[in-house]
This record gives sequence, C-alpha cells and structure tokens, in this order.
Amino acid sequence: MHCLIVDDDILSRKVLKRFVDQTDFITEVVECGNAIEANRYLREHQTDLLFLDVEMPGMTGLELIGILRAKPAIVLVSGKREYAVEAFDNDAIDYLVKPVTYPRFLKAAQKAWDMLQEKKRSLEKGSQTTQTLEYLYLKVDGEWVKVHLNDIQYVQAMADYVNIYVQQGQDLKRLVIHSTMKGVEKKLEGGSFVRVHRSFIINAANIRSYSNDTVMIADKQIPIGVTYRQALQLAIEKA
Repeated sequence: MHCLIVDDDILSRKVLKRFVDQTDFITEVVECGNAIEANRYLREHQTDLLFLDVEMPGMTGLELIGILRAKPAIVLVSGKREYAVEAFDNDAIDYLVKPVTYPRFLKAAQKAWDMLQEKKRSLEKGSQTTQTLEYLYLKVDGEWVKVHLNDIQYVQAMADYVNIYVQQGQDLKRLVIHSTMKGVEKKLEGGSFVRVHRSFIINAANIRSYSNDTVMIADKQIPIGVTYRQALQLAIEKA
C-alpha cells in the first residue's frame, strides 16, 4: 500500500514516517511539506492512503480534499479536535489528534487497508467467471490470511468472535477472527453461502446431506433454524 504524508511541520512528518516504517503492509511512503505540493504529486501518482494535516499555509488539508478528483483513503491529522465533524463530512475515513500514538495510527492504517482489500475483491469479483478463483483476506492473530471461498466449509459464531472452518487438504482448519456474524455474512454475499441458523453460515456447495432440521458439512451436523429453511433450499438449488 502506497502512502503520502502531508504536513508543514517536519517533526510531525517524521513521527508519521517512523510509524509507517513500523507497519509492514505500507510498502511505499512519500512526504510533502504543504498541500499545494501534495496536489501536484497526486495529479501524477496513484496513492492508496493520505495522511493529511488540516492547518497548513497556502492551502489547508480540507481545501485540498475539495479539489481532488481521485481521492485515496484520507486520514486527517490535527492538533485540534474541532475539525473532526468537518473531516468526516469530507469523506475522511479517520481523524487523528496530535500527538499521534502508534496504536491509534495503526488503527487508521488498518481501516484504509481493509477498504483497499474490499475494493480489490469487488473488482476481482466483477472480472472472475467462476467462484473457484474468488478469495478474501481474513485477519487472524494480527496477520492477513488469504482464504479461497471454495475452501470455507462453514462459519460459527462464538461471542465476540467468529470461527471460520477451512478445508486444507485432508484437514479442517479453524480460523478465529474478531467480527460479528453480520459482518462475515456481508463479506460472503453473492456466493454459495447461506445462513442456516443464528450461529451458523454454511457453504451450500459443500453440503454432504441434509434433512428438515440439520445439514451435514465437513462431518459436522449443523442445525437448521426454522426461519432459515427457505433460504437454504434456494441456496441448494443454485449450488
């Protein structure tokens, strides 16, 4: 992921640059000392993430956002909290208040990374003709793991976490992610996945057998909720 830091304060730029160097998924970084210089750079170069100071001489960060044609993910940075509402009104994905700490920086950067991956998945989904080529990235134990959708057998909710069971050769591996079932269900939209119970989502393409009350997948007998039976039947017919 390519990152641009724009701030007239050289010390602030150095802090953000140090944070970028500590973040493995940001592979390139460029610095600009003012918004005018940044505007010239953005016209000629593609940037994924922009850390943008609000108050700068000549042109403010908010004024720069207003003239950008193609906008990267924007994180506004300021020594004041008062610009936060205006920042989000201008489509900023996050707002950092100086002095910025690394955990807070990382949270904003990860949000941008998630958005970039989602955009890539959408583009790939539009160009792919078969589901076997589709995949998503899941954050497991602090790392992003690539998972092919066809390998996912079923998903199980567990408190504030979700277990995703993935077939790897002869083994069924459990990946634990911090998410909600609703969030996972949204990521799996458009494929052969269907929710069969408030605690379970299954890959209908991998069903071994089913009855009125249960479905068998990957040697796991999963209950079928009454309100989900019709959705399951439709998914089976499409799978």
